[in-house]
Amino acid sequence: MFAISLRHAVALTSLVLACTAHASSFDCTSAASKTEKAICSDPYLSTLDDKLAEQWRTTLGKVADPKALKTDQRQWLKNRNACGALSACLRREYLMRLTELEHAVQPFSWDATWQLIPRGTSTSAAVVTQRRDATHIDIDISAGEGANSGDLTGVAQLKDATAVYAQDACKLTFTPVNGVLNVTQTGADYDCGAGMGVYYAGRYVASEQPLKLDYDLLSLGLARTPAEDQALRSLLKTDYQKLVETSGSLQVGEASKDVPDAQVVEIWMRGLGGIGILMSADDAQVWLIFKSYDDRGKEHLRYYTNAQQWKQKLPDVLQAWYERFKNNGTSELEFMP
Repeated sequence: MFAISLRHAVALTSLVLACTAHASSFDCTSAASKTEKAICSDPYLSTLDDKLAEQWRTTLGKVADPKALKTDQRQWLKNRNACGALSACLRREYLMRLTELEHAVQPFSWDATWQLIPRGTSTSAAVVTQRRDATHIDIDISAGEGANSGDLTGVAQLKDATAVYAQDACKLTFTPVNGVLNVTQTGADYDCGAGMGVYYAGRYVASEQPLKLDYDLLSLGLARTPAEDQALRSLLKTDYQKLVETSGSLQVGEASKDVPDAQVVEIWMRGLGGIGILMSADDAQVWLIFKSYDDRGKEHLRYYTNAQQWKQKLPDVLQAWYERFKNNGTSELEFMP
């Protein structure tokens, strides 16, 4: 693979600037930027880059406005490059862009239901738009971030193919980009009638059902390496996907004296507070406490580790986290195999 499959990251820039559907490639031995080197050193990112180059060729030949798509691709490349060498950020950018390009070929209509392309598993939003007349679009938005939510209904003014909703400090702009709807927001979450951390901005595609991207703990930034991700998959089994689905924002935790040089992150969900803590060491050893819910909605607080000497006891920082949340009526801790 590595001898004949050359990365397309720089090629996508060339594609846009050359105004052609042909994808050139760059040899990974010539990779210069942090982003290029990260793509070349990560087999999964390399595969995503190949898929994106192929999807780009297909989409460019089918969209109603190729020029707009090329302009949009330039901006996406800037967003992608802003990730630097952060693997989680790059994975999310590629997965989101692949989804967007797949839907961009659809004919645009103001009479549609739109689903947000989410940046994570705790974010969701849906927009229903309906043309009222030549200059007005009815809008109905529902969004969520963790346990917080927001809803907004109103009428947007349509001019030059762009619809604008403005009410007091809240302004939403709806702009078609081929078959995709781009929404920008001016004003805070509360200005637009939403709970803390809930925003309506983003890229939306026409779909009746919410989108589920192929996110994992690597793309969400919880696992640092493929080895850590595999360790967590092996430990958690069916709970792995539950952790993916409930992972919200991450916060660096206190350093551990029991396991020096380990990384500690606390997992938070909007509206729910802390839902877990993960400590990981360079040798793919992991220690995890997180809240899980069974099919009946019953809460379980579970502890997992692949460090044999810690199977029946908690390292200091996890013990402190558990003591803090136990005082809030948290379930008894289950020590998992």
